[in-house]
Amino acid sequence: MNWMFLKLTDRDPVLNGSLFLEDEIRFNLLHLICGSPDALRIKNCSNELIFAQTPGFNPWLWVAPGLSEEREDELLRKLAEQVRPHDFPGVSADYRIAETFARYYAESRGFKHEPYMILEAYACPEVKSPSDVGGVIERANSRHTEMIAAYLAAFSKEVFNVSPQPNEVYKAATAAIGTGGLYLWQEGGETVSIARIAHRTARHARINDVYTVPGARKKGYASAIVAALSDYCLRDGLTPMLYADAKNPDSNKVYQSIGFVGAGRIADVRFKQ
Repeated sequence: MNWMFLKLTDRDPVLNGSLFLEDEIRFNLLHLICGSPDALRIKNCSNELIFAQTPGFNPWLWVAPGLSEEREDELLRKLAEQVRPHDFPGVSADYRIAETFARYYAESRGFKHEPYMILEAYACPEVKSPSDVGGVIERANSRHTEMIAAYLAAFSKEVFNVSPQPNEVYKAATAAIGTGGLYLWQEGGETVSIARIAHRTARHARINDVYTVPGARKKGYASAIVAALSDYCLRDGLTPMLYADAKNPDSNKVYQSIGFVGAGRIADVRFKQ
C-alpha cells in the first residue's frame, strides 16, 4: 500500500479521535462499515482521512475539517490513484469532497460522475413526543416476517426505485427482526408504520427503515414510532440519529417536529460509463 495510506484496523483509534468526533453524527455509518471484516478500510498515516466500503455499496469518505485546499486536494488525488483498481458504484461524502474525489477517480477509470442524492443527517438530543396519535408500539417477531418483507420491498421501491428480489427482501426482514431492533406501530389491529434501531455505537443509535403504509400517512404514526424508538435510545444513554433524503420535505418535517436537529449533509455521487 502507498506510504500515505494504511489499512484501518479493527477499533482503530481514528474513529474516536477528536477530528472525527466533530463530524461523527454525519459520518455515523462509517462505524458500521469499519466494523465489517469484508470491508475495504483505508486511512492516511496522519489520521486526516477515512475511506471505507462494504462490497457492492458506495464507499464513505471522511476528510478532516480545516485542511488547506492544497492538502485536501493532494489527499483526494492520491486516494483516487490508490483505489483505482477497485470498482465502486459511487461515493458518499461531504459534497465538495465527494465531487473532488469523484472527478479524480472517474477520470482515471474513463467514467462520468453525477449527483444522485443528498442525505440530511439528524440527531435528537431531546424527544418531543407527538400527542393525540392513536395506536401502540410492538416489537416485531417471526410471525411478522412476510409483512415486514412486503413493507421493506415497498420502501425500497418508493425511496430508491429499486425492486428487490423476494428471497433477498425476505432474508433482510428475517435478519432485521432477529436483531430485536425492528418495531411496529399498531392501530386497530393493523400495522400502519415500522421503524428500526439499526445500529448502536458508543455514543449514538441509528434509526432507519421508517415506513408508513400509504393509506395511513399524515396521521402522525411515523412521528410516534420514531419518537418512541428515540426515547428507548436516550434511556440507554445513546443519542438517536438518522439520515433523511434532503429532497423529501415530509420526512424531514416529521423528524424535526419530534426534536431531531440537522447535523450536516452527505452527498451521494454515482459513477457511470
